[in-house]
Amino acid sequence: MRVRKTSPKRPGRAVFALVAACAIGAVAAPFAIAGASSQPTVTAAADDGPNDLLLPTPEAPRISNGPYAGFQLCGSPAGDPVVTSGTPTLAATLEAVAPPGTVESAEPGPRRKVLFEVDTAAGAPVTHKQLTSDTSHDAAYQLPEGTLTDGAYRWRVRVKDGATESAWTAWCSFTVELR
Repeated sequence: MRVRKTSPKRPGRAVFALVAACAIGAVAAPFAIAGASSQPTVTAAADDGPNDLLLPTPEAPRISNGPYAGFQLCGSPAGDPVVTSGTPTLAATLEAVAPPGTVESAEPGPRRKVLFEVDTAAGAPVTHKQLTSDTSHDAAYQLPEGTLTDGAYRWRVRVKDGATESAWTAWCSFTVELR
């Protein structure tokens, strides 16, 4: 009589695929949660736009001491951002790649008009600037030297695309403490 040696069964490809998918999900979930905006996404009807199209409000408003400094998110539980530069950079993510029902141009170059509004904490206008974003995803504006002094301010942003425009973001309060 012959005895056959058998090895224990190995897990199949499906088991490996399931384990890999769970591992990827466990790694990606914290990043997705961290990247989520704490502000609700709001859409505003276009002013007399064709077919009353909607354009999403820019998300994740943030501020930094300059173009190469790290950003502080607006609305953070840690409190209002504090900048130590007279030329901070204001930035937002433009989730509005194209309004519903339109086709975005494949041509490279400027796509959206972005309006930045900076006021004192009391609501007195400091500067209002309209720029054209070079991408469909982000917009940034570095305030010119001498625009801000020590004190409390607030800013907000919105995007325009042709006849459509988004709602303003919520005000982002921040403090300037020049050294």
